[in-house]
Amino acid sequence: MDQATQRYLVEEQLEQYRDGWINRREFIRRAGLLGVAVGIATAMAGTVTPLRRSDVAFAQGTSPYSVPEGDPSVSTDRVSYQSTDGVMVEAYLAWPAGLPMQQSAPGVAVCHENMGLNPHTEDVARRFAKQGYVAIAPDLVSRVGPPTRELPDQSAVMAAYQQLSADQNAYDFLAALDFLKAHPAVDGTKLAATGYCFGGGVIWRLTTIAPELRAAAPFYGSNPPLEDVPNMRAAVFGVYGGLDERLNAGIPELEPALQAAGVTYRIKIYPNSEHGFHSDFRPAYNPVTAPEAWVDTLNWFAQNMGLPAPAV
Repeated sequence: MDQATQRYLVEEQLEQYRDGWINRREFIRRAGLLGVAVGIATAMAGTVTPLRRSDVAFAQGTSPYSVPEGDPSVSTDRVSYQSTDGVMVEAYLAWPAGLPMQQSAPGVAVCHENMGLNPHTEDVARRFAKQGYVAIAPDLVSRVGPPTRELPDQSAVMAAYQQLSADQNAYDFLAALDFLKAHPAVDGTKLAATGYCFGGGVIWRLTTIAPELRAAAPFYGSNPPLEDVPNMRAAVFGVYGGLDERLNAGIPELEPALQAAGVTYRIKIYPNSEHGFHSDFRPAYNPVTAPEAWVDTLNWFAQNMGLPAPAV
């Protein structure tokens, strides 16, 4: 794991400690699983004042756009594809039931958070399928061992993350786009990608290596290498939470680079929203701005890929 990815993942755990979801001992333990020495993790813990658990308000409910597993309007499967280095990656595939194999549907690649491919990310793929997309959600963890669903706990997931590379993560998604292009129902000229938290950073990097990508929506992801921004060809919708100071601190560097490169983009900061506000299984879920960001993403994809307005 490169230093930038390690720092991002550890800082996400620090945020969970600060917000009261894990205690100090658990933060130090998780940081250790990500390769951080105990002394450094202890010092990091000392930089924040955690909220008391009783002061933390849990968001209630599920996204109104959630599509339950088994919904008859959506078909799903688990597939494997070969990445750019020859390693096989497992993925969850979702598409509209009864979709004709006429190379007419748009395709979208969906990247999970730092918990691996979980039921929430699979739900997001089904949401896209409900909107007419063929959606693929790769499990990056699966390239270094068992897929996420077969791992016993979050500690095992983090141990797998320590073996991942930021560059190869993006190339795994480049190969996922190739999988979509080869799908008989997909129009290979209409490819999009989105990702959340850790996955947002993966998608930012993907935009710098995938000239065939038409549209992207990274949610509160770390910046790509700024020297690679001129390679972007996709129209990019950057989603951020107003309360997410850590990730928002990167916007002042990123936006001038996007402008100088002539990238079609939009940055939107959603008010009263924390890091991870789209995820309806997390305490940070915002039941007001998460649905708004979902509809904004659909509209962005439609506008930049010549699709009909979304049916929401």
